Amino acid sequence: METLKNTKSKIASANKDILAFINAFVDGQSFVETDAFVCSQTDTAEAIGEGVVSGFASVNDVGVCLFAVNSKVMKGAIGELNAKKIVRAINNAVRMDKPLIAVWDTAGARFAEGIGALEGYGSILRAYTVAYGEVPVISVIKGNNLGLSSYVAGISDFVIAYSDGVIASASPLVLAAKNGADVKTVGSAKQAAQNGIVTGIVKTDKDLRAELVKILSVFDGAVKSGDDANRVCKGLKAGVSANDVIKEVFDKNSFFAVRADFAPVAVTGFASLGDIPVGVVATDVKQNDGRLTADACVKISEFLNICENAECPVVFLTDCVGTEQARDDATLIREMSNLVYQVNTIDVDMFSVVFGKAIGGAYTALVAPCEYKIAWENAEVGALESEAAARLLYADEIKSAKDKDKAAQKLASSYGGENNAALVVAQSGYFDNVIEPNLTRSYLIAALLAHVE
Repeated sequence: METLKNTKSKIASANKDILAFINAFVDGQSFVETDAFVCSQTDTAEAIGEGVVSGFASVNDVGVCLFAVNSKVMKGAIGELNAKKIVRAINNAVRMDKPLIAVWDTAGARFAEGIGALEGYGSILRAYTVAYGEVPVISVIKGNNLGLSSYVAGISDFVIAYSDGVIASASPLVLAAKNGADVKTVGSAKQAAQNGIVTGIVKTDKDLRAELVKILSVFDGAVKSGDDANRVCKGLKAGVSANDVIKEVFDKNSFFAVRADFAPVAVTGFASLGDIPVGVVATDVKQNDGRLTADACVKISEFLNICENAECPVVFLTDCVGTEQARDDATLIREMSNLVYQVNTIDVDMFSVVFGKAIGGAYTALVAPCEYKIAWENAEVGALESEAAARLLYADEIKSAKDKDKAAQKLASSYGGENNAALVVAQSGYFDNVIEPNLTRSYLIAALLAHVE
């Protein structure tokens, strides 16, 4: 019979690297391990600690529950017993109402266990589903996340991957062979970020901690930017990009993007505004001709879900001419419908700034549902862009003109001034205010303070 000293020594040796990794992103001396002695035996190997380290800790003084799969033990394979250990860590997060940090590095299932391994996966995904929406769920792809555990990406608020991480539903070798793809790219962090599966990529443990601190500050509400709430924006005018608006309007250096590499016509992320955490959804007319794609709708919908989980107000910055006329129209219809549903059912305060154009579905989905709506004085809002409307309404007049383009532009200017100008739209009660661009920050902070308890 083994002594306590020998057992602890074996566990410490097996978990040395994964414990060093955990201690690199949690606060010093804050990690308290749970279920340390859980262990099973197979015909070929001993699963010391069940290949999972779990416990409690703090990150920047925010309490968290966590587990980390240890790839040094049976390649991090998932079985019935270590699934129970993972589930207990997830349940602890829900019971204690603390964020969950889940670190994955696994080559897949313990196939020797057969149905027991599948039951284990089922229990993990079930626990994830219960936790999602109840507490912040942050999944970290440290190395590989292969097999059924890859599906946790869809039930996580954030998925952070190391740059050399891999996330795939099967072996990349198998997937590459079936699809004729380069095995080096299949499931790579870069590819997963471009497909919207991964919300952010890090290179070092220091980067991971910095990312976790930013994320947890959103849910914890602990933001101190030091920026002047009465600061007037500088350089904002017609034609600026969404990123220019974000940089000037929100507290300095507070914005961090979520899914930056996916569907770039939509910019999503978190920032602070007068030291209040807010979600940011911006559309940029300089990308994809300013039209929402199906992927952009998915990106915004999933981000809004995170905002609702965080009970975080949302600021929409709109410069968009509607939806993409895509070959796969059915997909666009489905995802736009999902976006409309999400925007109209989300239980957080929403604020809208039209800083360019809000045409057609862009207005309906991103502006109309908001409690507080403002527009820049040069903004254009309508069912159609001014020129498109003029060419439709005055087709005969344009056709008979000597210089058709000049006639169309003149008629478009006249139509826009009478119908689509922000001041005209505001007179019908569709905007709370029409403002000078450099006052955007002041108006948003005032409205946010009035709405947020």
